[in-house]
Amino acid sequence: MLFSRCGDECVLRSFPCLSLEQSPSVVPLPGILYKITFGRSDAENILGYFKSSKHYQKHFLLADVKAWNKQNFDTANKETIESLETFGRTFDPPNDDKGLYICLIPAKSKDNHIGCISKVVGVLTEEKVVTISFKTFCRAIVKTPSSKPKCQVWSSELSLDSVQRMVKSCGNEQMKRLIAEFIEVLGTTDNFINSFKKKYEILLDKTSGDHLLLLSPLSNTLYFQLNKAQFNKAWSTLLGLITELTESMDEAPINANLMQILKLMDLTVTVLPTSTTQKLDFLSSFSLIERCEIFKTIMDDFKQVFKHLYSSTEYVQAHFSQASNLEKSRLIANQLKSLRFFIEDVKAQNRSRIPMAASKVKSMISIDGKERKSPPAQGDESDPEDDLSGDENDEMTTLRDFIKNLNKLGVHRDGIKLLRKDFKIFLSTNPQNAEYQVLRNYFDVVNDIPFGKYTNRASINLEEARQKLDNDHFGLNSVKNRLIEYLCTLKLSEQLKKRGESRKSPILLLVGPPGVGKTSIAKSVADMLNLKFQRISLGGVHNEAEIRGHRRTYVGAMCGIIINALKKSGCMNPLILLDEVDKLLSTTGSGSGYGFKLNGDPGAALLEVLDPEQNNTFMDHYVGFPVDLSQVLFLCTANDLAGISGPLLDRLEVIEIPGYTPEEKVKIGSKFLLPKQIRINGLDKCERCFTLSNQAWYSLVTEYVRESGVRNLERKLATIVRGKVVEYVKEEDHQRTNDQQIVTKNEMFKYLGFPLHPIATELLRNVKMAEKEGIVNGLSYSSDGTGNVLVFEIIKTGSVDKSQGPVTTATGNLGTVLQESIDIGCSLVKSILRRGLIVGEDCQITNEFFSSKYHLHVPMGAISKDGPSAGTAITLALMSLALRRPVDPLLCMTGEITLRGKILPIGGVKEKLLGAQMYGMKRVLLPIANKQDVIQAVADSVAPFIEDKTSQDEISLVQEKMNLSVAYVSDIYDVLRYAWPDITFHAEVPVEQNHQCLSKM
Repeated sequence: MLFSRCGDECVLRSFPCLSLEQSPSVVPLPGILYKITFGRSDAENILGYFKSSKHYQKHFLLADVKAWNKQNFDTANKETIESLETFGRTFDPPNDDKGLYICLIPAKSKDNHIGCISKVVGVLTEEKVVTISFKTFCRAIVKTPSSKPKCQVWSSELSLDSVQRMVKSCGNEQMKRLIAEFIEVLGTTDNFINSFKKKYEILLDKTSGDHLLLLSPLSNTLYFQLNKAQFNKAWSTLLGLITELTESMDEAPINANLMQILKLMDLTVTVLPTSTTQKLDFLSSFSLIERCEIFKTIMDDFKQVFKHLYSSTEYVQAHFSQASNLEKSRLIANQLKSLRFFIEDVKAQNRSRIPMAASKVKSMISIDGKERKSPPAQGDESDPEDDLSGDENDEMTTLRDFIKNLNKLGVHRDGIKLLRKDFKIFLSTNPQNAEYQVLRNYFDVVNDIPFGKYTNRASINLEEARQKLDNDHFGLNSVKNRLIEYLCTLKLSEQLKKRGESRKSPILLLVGPPGVGKTSIAKSVADMLNLKFQRISLGGVHNEAEIRGHRRTYVGAMCGIIINALKKSGCMNPLILLDEVDKLLSTTGSGSGYGFKLNGDPGAALLEVLDPEQNNTFMDHYVGFPVDLSQVLFLCTANDLAGISGPLLDRLEVIEIPGYTPEEKVKIGSKFLLPKQIRINGLDKCERCFTLSNQAWYSLVTEYVRESGVRNLERKLATIVRGKVVEYVKEEDHQRTNDQQIVTKNEMFKYLGFPLHPIATELLRNVKMAEKEGIVNGLSYSSDGTGNVLVFEIIKTGSVDKSQGPVTTATGNLGTVLQESIDIGCSLVKSILRRGLIVGEDCQITNEFFSSKYHLHVPMGAISKDGPSAGTAITLALMSLALRRPVDPLLCMTGEITLRGKILPIGGVKEKLLGAQMYGMKRVLLPIANKQDVIQAVADSVAPFIEDKTSQDEISLVQEKMNLSVAYVSDIYDVLRYAWPDITFHAEVPVEQNHQCLSKM
């Protein structure tokens, strides 16, 4: 009979036993979950005892354990297996009859005769160690102790402790007394602990005058043990269980309450920092009275520790207060000397200590199916991990799991080697070492990188994508069409990827003036693809380390902004917007992104990030191993291409976003911005919505804001709305109502004040007694996306020798290229006049031109001006002086001039047309090579123009939308004909015939 009862005594005939010789400080008590770490070979010896039996070979906890086949060692035989199954059915129901039960015997148990039966509930296998979790059940007396080698299992007959038997032997009055004494003892102990911690924390204050208690090693040890996060959590849990028991005591039978008290005694002895001997005595008590007496003795001894501490401190304080200064100095010197000796002893022990000795133990409170953390057993061998708080232990567990699963997470093979190597160094480093915190910070950063995590990209529906773009942005049809093409490319790339083929998607660069919607377009793309959106502002970045991170050798090193974006997004395939790429190197003043820099070249650092052929192995200096960015969707924005280096621009596909026309601004303001500001300021809830009249809208977008985008427009609308809010509040105070729903142009001044100073408009007006010749309007385009009218003024200031003239002096903050255009214009006019190409020219006027000195000025000198597109206007202004013919003040033009008189194409056509419209021009001369730019600027679709190549369609559109009459010119002679229709040339070619020839080329 394997399981029998001798009277009330329970006996197991054959049961596996294990002596915890490698963990001498561990005394297993019932109701606790212990996690004990063994060397790999020792753990195989323990678990191999069960694995060697066919009954347990397929047990899920023994999957990674080899069977123990060596001779002279016990194995789980049939008799033992039946004992294990019987114990499981009796003491651990419900049970699958395959529980791995074993009797844990403390190393300091006399003759190995006292132990605690436990169950293996977890096995964590690592490279060199194995952590086994034991859940303890009840005390046991070992009938046949053995002298087996350490970590070897043997079988023995056990006599089990019966709590029910002890309770039955106790009367009701005695039970009540024992329960009351236990609750009283726990309450007194809690008061001692709280009083000590409070007093200690008060002494930590520098303003306190008494610090002798802090010099005691005993007080420091007690505070360290009683202030651990694990102890605080376990002690508060224990007090909570006692409170629950007290509240439900009247409802439950008294014998059940006493059984619960006995369990709480075991938990109390485990939680408190008691000695190994005390725990061993408590484990060895098998009678109720004996156990209660030992428990009371343990608690009394624990309280005596505080009393002895306070009395010794008072003794020292009394002596110290009466001692002379010399005696005080000697006392302090001896204290410091002893402390130095102690530090040297600790260092010597650390040097001689084997890194991974017998075991590391962590204990968990387990009661009523709940598991709660409690401190390790007192006297357990220390380890850097043992000093961590509960949260830090969780972090270490997470870090261990991360290192273990590096292969599954898709980390680069170089990273796997580096991380495992650094993790070994980290585990063997003392927490007081500076290198420990450096490695800890490093692993925190690397662990936050979302390796192996990807967001499911939404399937691309072109109709829904177009609808999304139309809802979020008004106009910008060419940009939307290009984005649709981009989305189609992404969709095709996904299909090719599913078939095993790969194709790199292009990286887009959105170029345009501020406020036209570059960032919001990127957000719309992220929403359409269901991707996490991260924006990185590159404005002002002048250090390469901000892109690639600092090397770990530097103090305060951090990872770069690319890795930070991945950490914030929580996945490896977000959409990252690199904003203001052209401002990346603005601090150097070069704009090109090249040249020697002390802090490196951040523009060059972006080359690896934005190259689809290289970013799958992006190397961050701080991370130290390649990170795959191939699944990241990059978008870039810039205001001006001139600030981007050539190699970086070569990796990007440019999409230009032009500025908005006044009509587009009015529609955006009325449909989006004004309702938004009304909602933000709360007028919609007051039912006081309003709008602007057509004249007010036009005045707002032309007189109060001069920008390509709509940011200032939104600010002005917000000002108007706030003014309306003030009016509403005043009306409420005076109980008056004003139902006016439309703001007129005359009311704009009330909300916005005076419009912007019309300096350019003033320049276009006639000046009294000023000569009309030599005044020509040109067109300019600034980097902020706005177009303007430039007035070129030329006057005669003196005479020079005919052979040397004409001589021209230029002012107005002009650049080198513009100065060259002036020289080219002078040479071209001289050539035309000397050749006598103009019919009926006055020789006297011509000779005066050759012998004159002129001054050319471009107003608004505070603004720098440069570029070749003013060549046509300068040449016409010089010709106007030479022929004494004025130019229409409502005519403007643009185009680069050559010495032969050819008009070359220029950029910024739409912006220049908008500038001409804003300043009231009526006629515009453009290079004929810019015809396609005009079509793209005014047409919603270019398809009709491809089929029908007549030049009138886009001209009529410009006339209709901008009220501008556009004419194309091929050379300077076309310009002269449009400026002065009555002028003729020798051997003249008609304008219409010239245009037909050009369109056939």
